Amino acid sequence: MLGICVVRNIVLLIFCLGLTAVSQAQLTLTPITSMVGVDLVNARDGSNRLFFVSQSGTIRILKNGEVLEEPFLDIRNRVGSAFAEQGLLSMAFPPGFGNKTHFYVYYTDLNGRSVISRFLISADPDLALPDSEETVLIELQPFANHNGGRLQFGPDGLLYFGFGDGGGGNDPEDNAQDLNTLLGKVIRIDVESNVRPYGIPEDNPFVGVSDARDEIWALGLRNPFRMAFDQQTGDLYIADVGQESREEVNFQAASSTGGENYGWDLAEGNICRVGSCADFAAPVFEYTHSVGCSVTGGEVYRGPDYPDFQGVYFFGDFCTGIIWGIRQQGGQFQQVEMLDSALQIITFGQDETGNVYVSSLNGTFLLSDGAPAESTFPLSGRMSGSWIGAGLNNQGLLVNVGEQANGQPFLGAAWFLFLNGQPFWITGNDTFEYGATSITFPMRRAEGLEFLNPNGASATRIQIGMLTLQARACNHIEITYDFPEFGSGVLDMNRLVAIQGADCD
Repeated sequence: MLGICVVRNIVLLIFCLGLTAVSQAQLTLTPITSMVGVDLVNARDGSNRLFFVSQSGTIRILKNGEVLEEPFLDIRNRVGSAFAEQGLLSMAFPPGFGNKTHFYVYYTDLNGRSVISRFLISADPDLALPDSEETVLIELQPFANHNGGRLQFGPDGLLYFGFGDGGGGNDPEDNAQDLNTLLGKVIRIDVESNVRPYGIPEDNPFVGVSDARDEIWALGLRNPFRMAFDQQTGDLYIADVGQESREEVNFQAASSTGGENYGWDLAEGNICRVGSCADFAAPVFEYTHSVGCSVTGGEVYRGPDYPDFQGVYFFGDFCTGIIWGIRQQGGQFQQVEMLDSALQIITFGQDETGNVYVSSLNGTFLLSDGAPAESTFPLSGRMSGSWIGAGLNNQGLLVNVGEQANGQPFLGAAWFLFLNGQPFWITGNDTFEYGATSITFPMRRAEGLEFLNPNGASATRIQIGMLTLQARACNHIEITYDFPEFGSGVLDMNRLVAIQGADCD
């Protein structure tokens, strides 16, 4: 077991990520940003941007390691409740987006309906035009939950989308098995043709079938919240959130001609609720509610850096934070990794190079093999400012780095939070070791809960330990703390207001 500890608050309550390696590879989570996304998407246009979809109705861009100040898209005025399972849930860029100026989103509107829409992008590639919305598809929802929700373009250039069964317990309207509704289905439509609002692929499995919707590609799903294509093979993974006892991952090979029935609500995972479930497509992975409670579908790793991860489909559980990896070998699926992350996992995403990220209520992390490579950055006054880390609520680090009139370095630092409704500070600046990329100094707690000027001599300040500030990048520092009373560890932090452009060179 390998323990990776992260500070959760200033009183130094600590959680550890227990890592069990099933293969030779070790799965490590490296903090990228405190920003959270319900979907995490790249445009595959060479820009290396990551787009964070917020359930409340905005899309933000992470570009060159920094979060752009202005949202890429803001449609909060037309997105319904962001609580539970509604809101803005996904986006997708069409194939060949580098030569196109539109993209697609999925959200539930103010009336609770499921909406897929097309938007245009302005002359600034980092800004969309919210008033350019063109509705592609609207589906009524009988309940507020089970909205499904990830848009994916397949290798065939067609748009795939997973609808939930409409909500309620045990699919009360029997939607998942009803071919006359899109609820409880994966649909496959052509949105890039000249047909408006969309075209129907002629080879969809239920085209021409009486009392069946032509858009349907697969059926028998409860709530396929996340699904993803393997960018190399074209295989499709569908994670379906369970109900009473089972969470499942379904698999559709690239050679499929569609029409698979994944069983709900006549089956939940491999539990058959009727006389025979022999005709249903069985999940390739499932787990019981003694292990977790809500599967979060993931991505297949196709990056260049971690060969042991090649072809691994990473996914997790929202409630427990366990991350699994499965890979097909010799026609059989094998579990190849597991990490008990303690994160509340919302989604997985992928960048243009094939690296996989996990976004959680604790921030967004990069999945890597082993310890991340360290980097350093010259320490200067540019490190001055406010810094925050993933999972840190109502607290942060204030830093002031400079040079005194005599040429000697100067450091002022204060770690703060609100404890019992009052500000609580730990400060340090009097004795330190100053290097080209790091500073080590004692941290002192003021008596009481009142912030005291570090230069003031009227109050007693009690040293509680040492802290090292290590510059890793212009907007990224690493804090190593050693407080005998509380513990020790390492914490990655990002600048609250990012420095951009030439100031970051």
